[in-house]
Amino acid sequence: MKEALERLDALMNRLVEADQTGAGIEPLRVANELGKIRQMLAASPSIIRTPGDQRHFRCEACGTTVHGMAPPARCPTCGAERFFVADIEQPFVESGAG
Repeated sequence: MKEALERLDALMNRLVEADQTGAGIEPLRVANELGKIRQMLAASPSIIRTPGDQRHFRCEACGTTVHGMAPPARCPTCGAERFFVADIEQPFVESGAG
């Protein structure tokens, strides 16, 4: 997750730079869309909530998941201050064709 977010950030920066130099593409539109994708990845549920009301929170910046009753003030990995709830309230199972 962390590597994917870093690669998306780097791509957005390159696209903005291309726009400033007149590279002839629409990098701001692409960068905006990539930003939306980044937010979706960071906010997507990924962990089934555990018994006992323990919650899971994922850092918006690096993707680290922390556990507890509330998000920490800062991410233990990168120090960021923004988290998304990463609990899946109603788990489901998808089955493949068969």
